[in-house]
Amino acid sequence: MGELQDKVALVTGSTRGLGRAIAERFAAEGATVVISGRDPGVTEKVAASLPGAIPLAVDLGQPEECARLVDATVEARGRIDIVVNNAGVAVDNYILGVTQPRWQQVMDVNLSGAFYVLQAAARHMRRDGGGSIVNVISWAGLRGNIGQIAYSASKAGLVGVTITAAKELAPFGIRVNALSPAVESDMTAQMRDDLFEEARARIPLGRLGRPEEIAEGALFLAGDRSSFITGQVLNLDGGMHLR
Repeated sequence: MGELQDKVALVTGSTRGLGRAIAERFAAEGATVVISGRDPGVTEKVAASLPGAIPLAVDLGQPEECARLVDATVEARGRIDIVVNNAGVAVDNYILGVTQPRWQQVMDVNLSGAFYVLQAAARHMRRDGGGSIVNVISWAGLRGNIGQIAYSASKAGLVGVTITAAKELAPFGIRVNALSPAVESDMTAQMRDDLFEEARARIPLGRLGRPEEIAEGALFLAGDRSSFITGQVLNLDGGMHLR
């Protein structure tokens, strides 16, 4: 039996990149995985590639859609055991070039969307006796990054959500932790070359992580091996946090 046998796991932003790698790893360990993305066709295609996976297409920038995603997961499988808040957007620009609509877009998905998913999931997990929530943050949320003020602020906010939720939800058996990766992804591929090279130069191991490497961290925090861990940030960044 796999580590997540018979568990129901919702992974947001799981149609590509890190989210898809996490979903695939969870499915390999026996979980029923809910694949979530904005494009219904892509979401269904990815779900079809995993045994028993459920496609649910939503816009996490809308609070009501976050609740609908969680409620639909519970309706389909009767419970929700694991949430990975992975969905995120990055709109790179220097401070003086950030517009209000772009700032709001990043906050709506990265911070508010993650909170509303967590809130909705916590209601069900409390009823069912517990669960595990993993928020994917970023080294940029811990140390900042030039040209990414909105993204950095949203991920820093998610650290606060993680720690506070861990304190509030612990009495209900709900663990809340965060992953802070420096990972190869579609998002990093879209970074300006100078910002990308500057970020990579800060990594003592000399490279970005692979999505499948980060997925191992998500598996650890989601499963029973981390049953006594909550309110923590797991740095999977090749040592970037040391600098």
